[in-house]
Amino acid sequence: MKVLFIAIDTLRADHLSSYGYKFKTSPNIDNLADEGIIFFDAFANGIPTTPGFTTIFTGLHSITHRVVSHGGDETIDNSIPLLPEILRDNGYRTCAVDNLFNIKPYFGRGYEYYINPKSKNMHHIRAEEINFEAIRWIREHYRENFFLFLHYWDCHTPYLPPEEYWTIFYNGDDPFDPDNHSMDPAKDQIPYPFFKKWHYDLLGNPTDAGYITAHYDGAIKYVDSAIGEILDVLKKLGIYGETLIILTADHGENMTEHNFFFDHQGLYEPTIHIPLIIRVGDRFPSRKIESIVQHIDILPTILDVLNIRVDSKFDGRSLVPLIKGETDRLHREVISTECTWRAGISIRTEDWKLIKTIDQGLYSTPPKELFNLREDPKEEVNLYDREEDLRDEFELRLTRWLEDRLGNRPDPIRLQAVKGLPAKRWVERTLRDMHIDWDEWVTKRQRFI
Repeated sequence: MKVLFIAIDTLRADHLSSYGYKFKTSPNIDNLADEGIIFFDAFANGIPTTPGFTTIFTGLHSITHRVVSHGGDETIDNSIPLLPEILRDNGYRTCAVDNLFNIKPYFGRGYEYYINPKSKNMHHIRAEEINFEAIRWIREHYRENFFLFLHYWDCHTPYLPPEEYWTIFYNGDDPFDPDNHSMDPAKDQIPYPFFKKWHYDLLGNPTDAGYITAHYDGAIKYVDSAIGEILDVLKKLGIYGETLIILTADHGENMTEHNFFFDHQGLYEPTIHIPLIIRVGDRFPSRKIESIVQHIDILPTILDVLNIRVDSKFDGRSLVPLIKGETDRLHREVISTECTWRAGISIRTEDWKLIKTIDQGLYSTPPKELFNLREDPKEEVNLYDREEDLRDEFELRLTRWLEDRLGNRPDPIRLQAVKGLPAKRWVERTLRDMHIDWDEWVTKRQRFI
């Protein structure tokens, strides 16, 4: 069997048509979901990119493998096997069209072919560059059992798909209208110079936040067309029915929710709720699953489908029993962490979520939040001080979970918070480049024009 693993960086689930979005952003992904298994409640265990992909490729929670930040100095132990290594050792030809190796060299482990389309400006790699290399490789190796990992960056800031995608989903009149103040809250935030330099200026510094959201949706549409091209190649080569296809994201993205503008931080639904679609060749019928699943489940699922047995222990569980309808639930809860812009941990069940912020970083949010997700899916009403019994229950569950995972080891989130959150260094560097004094900026900010 062949394995095609498609990762779309920074793709939040609820901006896909198949997950109920109001715009038709993803016709090819929707078709894949119709033919395969779509998981409506899939979640990232660690955000953003580095912990997210480390969890995906190890089947271990970020607390277990201890890579909890993006931009930190953590690495994984060489004794921890990665998915490409396992598949290579079981006779699969392994290839990545990707550049995660630039972030952490261990992401290159296990690949016989590692095609890095561009060594710099990784966020500016376009889907067509990924496809050019991927299609050429598929045509050379389609007769073999292979594992091919494709990593698309287009949904990551600065959201710059080809120009014809910029306004497909824009309903406004003038993205630069001086009377539109929807971006004003972002301009008052400490990290604003960083986002201005690396994102907003590249879009012309719009005043309408909706225009930036439209760019994001346009990027989804663009990536979707590229995925359609890849799937068409599999069909033309006659291997679509014998290919295990996994489509997911490392994390989601805030648009303007919770006063986070166009970035992936905060353990709220826009950032931890990710798409997960699996098509097991022609072996299983299509299915829609509404049960909590997690990044840690992806690796065990792939090995189960391929009938590969290993001695390694994983934190996740195979999703095959859910796919076959043998059970309707694998997990009572999902634990998620972050430690880049902010440091925190959350526990989420089907109905409730508790978020504990250890370090607020450069933003200001309550240190503890409790949300009723059934009644308040946008997480706008903090019930922490009102629901004392539930609060105490989730605090205890989270404490016991951490004790079980950590044993005698220190908490890597708290260790990184003591060292300093990586994102603060990025903002400090940007301010230096702009000849702005940090202390003066933090204490007396003025909006950029």
